[in-house]
Amino acid sequence: MVNQVMLSKVPVPASNIFRVPAEEKDANEVAAQYEQTIRTFFQLKPGEFPRFDLILLGLGPDGHTASLFPGSSALGETSRLVVANWVAKLQTHRITMTLPVLNHAVCISFLVAGADKTNALHEVLEGDAPGEQFPAKLVKPAQGKLIWFIDRAAASGLSKILEQSTAKT
Repeated sequence: MVNQVMLSKVPVPASNIFRVPAEEKDANEVAAQYEQTIRTFFQLKPGEFPRFDLILLGLGPDGHTASLFPGSSALGETSRLVVANWVAKLQTHRITMTLPVLNHAVCISFLVAGADKTNALHEVLEGDAPGEQFPAKLVKPAQGKLIWFIDRAAASGLSKILEQSTAKT
């Protein structure tokens, strides 16, 4: 879907696009192979993390992002690039990049739309709950930018200061 809607419309070399084959049965094997693909492409040495120019993320109503769900084991991963994260509420593994990979990016953009995201967005941007309960709160680029694109419905629970700083669309 991303290729059809976005990537096919911009001049990104096909050799720079690596789809996660999430339909495969062994999620752990897929995660390991995908991690190796990233390590090879970026020519990483052991212990190094890739530096993506841009990572696009969404926000789930429960505060998850990528496939980093509240309370999931992937939140504590510090050395792997990609993991198969068991998500109990979905009763399945979800393949995700880890927080160290996300937080090494040059730029991370969140796109958040819909009233069902209001509470999660408030907690992520203004709340006191720990990041383990709202994983998007743990996305903090170490040496990069974090940009939020938020529609009015999702922003309706934010304070006036933050609400006024959002784009009027």
